[in-house]
Amino acid sequence: MTVCPLCGTQAARKLQVPHTVVWECHADSCRLRFASPQLSSQELARAYATYYYPAANDGDSARYEDTPDLVVKQVLSQLESSPGKLRGLRLLDYGCGRGPFSAVALEFGLAPNGIEPDPVARKDAAARLGIVVYTNLDELRSEVSTLQFDLIILWNVIEHLRQPWLDLQGLRALLRPGGKLLIGTMNAKCLRSRIERSRWLHYRNPTHFYYVDRISLGRILARAGFSQVAEWKPKLRYPQHGVIRRWIYQASSLLGLADGLYYLCSTRGTAPRF
Repeated sequence: MTVCPLCGTQAARKLQVPHTVVWECHADSCRLRFASPQLSSQELARAYATYYYPAANDGDSARYEDTPDLVVKQVLSQLESSPGKLRGLRLLDYGCGRGPFSAVALEFGLAPNGIEPDPVARKDAAARLGIVVYTNLDELRSEVSTLQFDLIILWNVIEHLRQPWLDLQGLRALLRPGGKLLIGTMNAKCLRSRIERSRWLHYRNPTHFYYVDRISLGRILARAGFSQVAEWKPKLRYPQHGVIRRWIYQASSLLGLADGLYYLCSTRGTAPRF
């Protein structure tokens, strides 16, 4: 019997993909979709080296591309409720990769630090941007135990974590009072996933362990201890979208079936107002 790693309820086999099986929790209050089995640590390292962070001298290119700078700029612009609001704030870019989000954050006047377990990506981000990038939360805590952040961002990261509720619990402790955590991830109930099913790119990505919707993501955030959670709906324009694809994106957004889910979280006070 396969049980949901989040709530412990029995799960049903949902889809077969080349590297694993996608399961769905039976509990109506959870409905988490997850990969089981997950890749081993060695397999995962090889997958990242192949699909995301090929060594600079091997002649390969990454299969999965970073979010375009234009989109990141739209995200940060829409986070600002008044001119200069983000300037001077301390940012933790969790799962920063080679640093595309942090690079744009610097343009907005944010002061970013990163966390990135992949050594190739971590070294590149630190050297290129001149920021401190830690291997994991334990390393950050050991070096600067009192550090707190105004904004923590996980952009297309939560699906890669083995137990994301534990990571989020640790990140919650690093938020200053009134600070915000932003999560951006793919919506497992989006129109594209319903049409493509096992062909959906995010099911077939071997580094993805979880596929969330509004219910399951809310359950993860609650387990991590976030008491103030609000869905955020930025209006994003993707440079690679033509007229038809842009229309489909807008229509699916209106119906709640867009590819992306975005949530702003805090631990106390009123709900986020961004």
